[in-house]
Amino acid sequence: MGLITDLWDHRSRVQYGGHWYRTRPAFDTVLAVQKLYKDPDLTDADKIEQALRMLVGGWRASLLPLAQKAALLSEVVKREIELPKRPPARHSQRLVDFSLDGEYIYASFLQAYGLDLLEEQGKLHWKRFIALFEGLPEGTKIREIMKIRGTELPAPTRYNQKQRQHLMELKAYYALPVEGGGGQEGLERLFRTLEAQAVRQ
Repeated sequence: MGLITDLWDHRSRVQYGGHWYRTRPAFDTVLAVQKLYKDPDLTDADKIEQALRMLVGGWRASLLPLAQKAALLSEVVKREIELPKRPPARHSQRLVDFSLDGEYIYASFLQAYGLDLLEEQGKLHWKRFIALFEGLPEGTKIREIMKIRGTELPAPTRYNQKQRQHLMELKAYYALPVEGGGGQEGLERLFRTLEAQAVRQ
């Protein structure tokens, strides 16, 4: 447990350019950065500046040129946020959105672990959050919703009209909005894949 605690401490540090920088990779901060990167009204430079302020403490990072800020931010993401490589997901559609599904995830953590995520803001490391999310058992609210989203409609028969109608209604109720495409690169592309990587296959 000591190694895990060291690796997943919300008070982590990253070395860059010969200096150590204190990082703040708590799950709520990472999710706020994820939301930031989805904002179409911000420039790439704005996103880098704001994300760095959110994820890295101290004054030293603010003095770096923009290119070095981007490099430092990439190092923080690599060390503290990026998840292990996974096989491609079997599902083509999204099964979870950490922002839109926040209330279901909150309820599921409370149900499964007795863990109040509101009390864990600023404390629970992003990777610990993901480990707990992946460990959520069947029967928790978010798992039920993910199952509904991932279940294919059965072929229609004379016997399953009510079953199909019920499933279609559930899928419509819990449907996630379609995300726009586009050639998104770097951190933005990474944040768009975090949720897919976190889904247990």
